[in-house]
Amino acid sequence: MTDNPSPKTVILQGEPGTGKSMMAGLTAVHKPVHFMDIDRKIQSAGWAREAIAKGEITYWELNEPTDEENLKSRITQLAKGEKLTKPPQGWIKFAEYYHKLPQEPAAKAAGTWVVDSATFLNEHMKSQIMYLAGKSKYEWDQWNALKIGWLDTFGVMRDLAKENHKDLIVTVHEREKEKVGEKSRGVTYETDIRGNRTRIVGGTQDLKIWASIDGAFGELIGAPADEYYWLHVVMVNGNPVWKCRVHPDGMRALRTSFVIKDAEQEPDFRKIWK
Repeated sequence: MTDNPSPKTVILQGEPGTGKSMMAGLTAVHKPVHFMDIDRKIQSAGWAREAIAKGEITYWELNEPTDEENLKSRITQLAKGEKLTKPPQGWIKFAEYYHKLPQEPAAKAAGTWVVDSATFLNEHMKSQIMYLAGKSKYEWDQWNALKIGWLDTFGVMRDLAKENHKDLIVTVHEREKEKVGEKSRGVTYETDIRGNRTRIVGGTQDLKIWASIDGAFGELIGAPADEYYWLHVVMVNGNPVWKCRVHPDGMRALRTSFVIKDAEQEPDFRKIWK
């Protein structure tokens, strides 16, 4: 493991297939790289096989489902609006494992920790909150708990990584979000016969791209990070070219602490972190 006196917290955001996991696993500056594989795909990823064989990538897989119901009972619960009857285990397993990272041999030997991905980890947190609240759908209190839960969780993940001199890379998918801006004419609310309240914005809203995490934290995820990059693919002469943007683009709150002239870079930490 390379000594890392100033570890960084990084968000890699992008659609599936844009190379987030590969960039984190193969180009991290401080190696080995230890994955918390929430998506359960590292073991079968062709690009990772050689690095795993060499010990450059290690991983722990979260193998619990987002809920413990069988398919028949779960679809019935969703259709009828019934609450979960079995306690989900995914979030608990992740939380317990993350706190043990400084003592886990593979994580302790690593120079970089990767949470892959926050999008799927979010589903485990949502299931845990829904079960504890005894609800079949999210209401205001549960949305607030999700936001605060993520703020606290991200703070713990970042601080524990820094305390142990590890870079922390968090991958996340993305989603479009309309936001009230200068072209909007105000906000009103309508309530239907069931008491469901809908927010109505007059005029045109601004389009923003948030992390694919439900609720307000999707916009806030970049706030505690040192680096916030967007990965995407462009077609050049009919061939895909993978890109990493490190400067804001007007829709995403991207940032880098490095002095970089060109907004678009190769998806390679070794070339960006100079």
